[in-house]
Amino acid sequence: MLKNVIITCSDEKYGDFVVNHWLASLKDNVNLKNIDVVVIDYGLTSKQKKSLKKNQVMVFRGMKKYHIVNKRFFDAGRFLKQNLYDQVLFIDGGDTIFQKDISCLFRENKTIFRVVPLGMEVLFFEWFISNNFEKGIKEKIWQVVKNKPVINAGVIFAPYKKFINLCLKMKKLIKDKDAWGPDQIVVNYYIYQSKYKFLDNKYNYMMSTMPKGFIIKNGVFYEPDGKKIAIVHNAGQIDLTRPIKNFGYGKKYNQIKHLIYHAKKTQYKILGWYKKTFS
Repeated sequence: MLKNVIITCSDEKYGDFVVNHWLASLKDNVNLKNIDVVVIDYGLTSKQKKSLKKNQVMVFRGMKKYHIVNKRFFDAGRFLKQNLYDQVLFIDGGDTIFQKDISCLFRENKTIFRVVPLGMEVLFFEWFISNNFEKGIKEKIWQVVKNKPVINAGVIFAPYKKFINLCLKMKKLIKDKDAWGPDQIVVNYYIYQSKYKFLDNKYNYMMSTMPKGFIIKNGVFYEPDGKKIAIVHNAGQIDLTRPIKNFGYGKKYNQIKHLIYHAKKTQYKILGWYKKTFS
C-alpha cells in the first residue's frame, strides 16, 4: 500500500512555529499511520532541522530564488517526482494548526481535489489576474474563474499525479515568480478545470472570511455552535493583518486582534456588496 504525504515549508522566521506549534498539533491530533511528513527547507537553522528530523519529519532542501509562495509548489513537485505516494496534503506551515484528526480525508474522494473556498468576497481574482499574468492567459483564466468562489491554496488535498500536474502548471503560467499571490490564481484556474469537492470550512478555517465567526476558549478555536475546528488558518499577507495575535498551539496562545478582525470583516462585506451591485 502506498503511503500518503503531508507537505509544508518554512524559513528560519517561522521554523520555531512549525516545530513547536504546527508539528506539535499535528502529532497530537492526527493519526499519522501510513503518512509521511515533509518540510521544504528555505533557510531553517540547524537546530530547527535537527528538531524536525528528531520527530521523523523529512526535510527537503528548497531552491533559493523566487518568492516562497510560488517556489513551494515548484519544490513540492520536484520532491514528489522523486517519491511516490497515493495522496498529498499540501498545507501552509507558518499560520496553521491542527485541532482534530483529518486523516480520513486521505481516504475519501481520492481521485479529485479537495479544497475549501473563502466564505466572503475579497475581489482576489480581479486584482491578481490583471497584475500578474500576460495578456493572452489573463482572458483564459478569467473565463474559468469568474463568478466562482476563491479557493484558498493554504490547504489542498489531492491525488499524487494531479498535484504534480498542478505544480508544473504553476511553473509554466506564473510570469513574475518573485511576486506574492499568483500561486492562488493558478490553483483556482487549474482546480476549476479539474474534478474537485469543496470540503467543510472546518478543514481550513480562515477567521477573517468566515461570516459566522468563531469562539476561543483556553487557546482552542471553536465554531459558534461549539464544534472544535479541525484546521485553524490565521491567514494574512503580513503578520500585521492576521486576525489572531500570539497564534499557536496551547492554552496561553490565541487572542483576537479585535480592530484588525472587525475591520477586515467590514471590508469584505463592502466588497461583496460592491461586486453584487456593479458586476
